[in-house]
Amino acid sequence: MSVELVDKRRAGERISGIGLPNGTWFKVLAIPGMGKLVDTHHSNDPLSVTPAKAKKMADLLGPWTPPDGWCNGNDREAHARMKNYLIEFFRNCNGFRTY
Repeated sequence: MSVELVDKRRAGERISGIGLPNGTWFKVLAIPGMGKLVDTHHSNDPLSVTPAKAKKMADLLGPWTPPDGWCNGNDREAHARMKNYLIEFFRNCNGFRTY
């Protein structure tokens, strides 16, 4: 299973979304402080996140160190790239929905 993060802008104006395996997304939701911003239950229930909360999520993600196996096994470069993709998405989206 996977989760898709989609910018709330109209289709022609959206920035590219991100698709994540559930395990990767659930580890993001487990970052301390995320529970104050979004529902962190391990489910595929859709989320609707405001632009302000998305930016706060980026702030929480910045100093976080992904655990081994977070994405693509133990490839630290892949971990850093995915973390940077998420930070960029959270900072530049107009809020987002998950599917």
